[in-house]
Amino acid sequence: MKTRLGNNFDFDTWFVPGVAIVLSIIISFFNIYIGLIAFALTGFGVYKTYKQDKKRKDYIKNYLDELDIAFEGVTKNAIFNMPFPVALLNDDYKLLWYNNRFKTMSNQTDSLVDKNITQILPNLDKDAIAKQDKSKIYELFDKKYVVYTNHVKEKGGEDLTLIYLIDDTSHQDLISEYENTKLVMTSIHIDNYDELMTNTPSERRPLLFAQIDRLVSVYFHDRGASIKKYENDKYIGVLTASQLKEFEKDKFTIVDRVRDTKIGNTIPPTLSIGFGRGQIAPRENEKASNAALDVALGRGGDQIVVKNGEDLQYYGGQNKATQKRTKVKARVIAHALAQLVDKSTEVFVMGHKNPDMDSFGSALGLFHAVERRNKDVYIVLKEVTPAIKNLYVRAISMIDGLEANIITPDEAYEKARASSLIIVTDNHRRNSTEEPRLFEKSSNIFLIDHHRRGKDYIDNATLIYMEPYASSSSELVTEMLMYMGEDIAINETVAEGLLAGITVDTKNFFYQTGVRTFEAASVLKRYGADSMVVKQLFKDDIELIKYKSEIIASAEKYHDSNLIGVFNKQMDSSSLIASQAADDLLNADGIEASYVLTTVDGKTHISARSLGAVSVQLIMEKLNGGGHLTAAATQLDMSIEDAIVKLKETIDSYKLGE
Repeated sequence: MKTRLGNNFDFDTWFVPGVAIVLSIIISFFNIYIGLIAFALTGFGVYKTYKQDKKRKDYIKNYLDELDIAFEGVTKNAIFNMPFPVALLNDDYKLLWYNNRFKTMSNQTDSLVDKNITQILPNLDKDAIAKQDKSKIYELFDKKYVVYTNHVKEKGGEDLTLIYLIDDTSHQDLISEYENTKLVMTSIHIDNYDELMTNTPSERRPLLFAQIDRLVSVYFHDRGASIKKYENDKYIGVLTASQLKEFEKDKFTIVDRVRDTKIGNTIPPTLSIGFGRGQIAPRENEKASNAALDVALGRGGDQIVVKNGEDLQYYGGQNKATQKRTKVKARVIAHALAQLVDKSTEVFVMGHKNPDMDSFGSALGLFHAVERRNKDVYIVLKEVTPAIKNLYVRAISMIDGLEANIITPDEAYEKARASSLIIVTDNHRRNSTEEPRLFEKSSNIFLIDHHRRGKDYIDNATLIYMEPYASSSSELVTEMLMYMGEDIAINETVAEGLLAGITVDTKNFFYQTGVRTFEAASVLKRYGADSMVVKQLFKDDIELIKYKSEIIASAEKYHDSNLIGVFNKQMDSSSLIASQAADDLLNADGIEASYVLTTVDGKTHISARSLGAVSVQLIMEKLNGGGHLTAAATQLDMSIEDAIVKLKETIDSYKLGE
């Protein structure tokens, strides 16, 4: 580098000579001879001042030049001998220069000049370097580094980047140790304790539960965790984050070991486990573990849920939900709902966006129940989708006053108040409801659903009736109607709507169908539901049938047991066509799961179906969707082509058990 000495006028140096010149001029006006002497003396003084000023400037210039040279040497020496790796890159990220420590760090013997930085440091993020992101930690050659950058633009226009790698291993190891020793709480529940008591011979029960206790205790104690049983079917435990990682790596095999226990029991015992982490206070982690356990039970049990703040991770859940419901619970829920209705000023019933037969059919059943209790009741519906069009047209023509009481989300928001009751059916996800803003108006919420609980669930509901083993929400509503009063006689059209809801979710009583499903259907038949009318509700336009045939004809196999179809046309009935085509694809021999992709509102919609061997719910949840073991869906904000790639990656991950 060069330092230039300025040529600016030095006022302090030339002030006195300047004054002398002025005085000499003034003296000359009064006496020319004395003035000449003054000028001579002044000239001599100016000459001496000039010589001294020049000498001073030359001295300063020489001093700065020598200092410049000294600094250049110090700078070069400092950079070459920096106590950390340093390298200079061009705009193509090729090495122009590096210091000795960089070469030592890279374990290279040959010259590194003109090599791309990624050849030496393959996991270095060039984008992070460009953005000067200092939060990113790089693991290079068994050490952890923070990379600092300095961008320089040369005169020729080339961009140069000087990178400094600071060894942060000790600090990062300390952070890891802190994170690994954080407290985690766990809550464990034997899902079917009462059933095991009933179905196991009395002389074998102590042996069965002693074996379960031993398996649970040994599994946790062997990994250094603490576990205690505090009720016949409940345990509570304390562990660290690193021990939880061991469980995750082991894929929580404790649930499989317990399920394989056979000591006189005719049904396999199952566990639901909730882990709470991410909070400082032990009590908060305990609350989180209980909430995680509730989610696991709400998803059907026999699985593990880890709650970290608002984030939920699921493990297991690949088996069908264990049926545990009793008519007593249905009766209790029905009476509780009747009380909520009586205390409210008006009631709003809403299902999920893009409603299907179960959503609208169960809404009709709830509308009927509330109306019979002489309360103002409204069904919140944004649009009549092709999936419910036939039922909607029949319902408004057959049920007096129904059409006037089906209102838009905006109308519902204007009408709602704090004393209103909001009933959510066939859905438990806040942002999937027809009008999420209603929850701002009232906290009186009744939730009824048959889906396994997922993220974004409505956690502040006053009354919750979630039964993931049930066939449909329509089945749950039908049972409740039987206990909501003696004069609750179900309208014939409402009965047909409920039967249609059961029919569509069970795929004509094939999937997720239990004894209670047929009992509910028989009740609806008793109230006049006509099977032929229900069949008419599912009639499709000839064009829709053609579209489904095109999807089936063009579907491609993936991993032999999966079929992936695509419907590229965007229309109101796209999701309906996709879901029906996915159902039909399961009829192919050797196929365990099917997926159909289409475009809905600018996003890629995926309908997923399986025969039970594959949990499409878990696959869709990895793509921010959800549903059931055998029926699930999601929407992705990407093209169909990109969504297919993402879907295949997720299927691969599922098959590997990740």
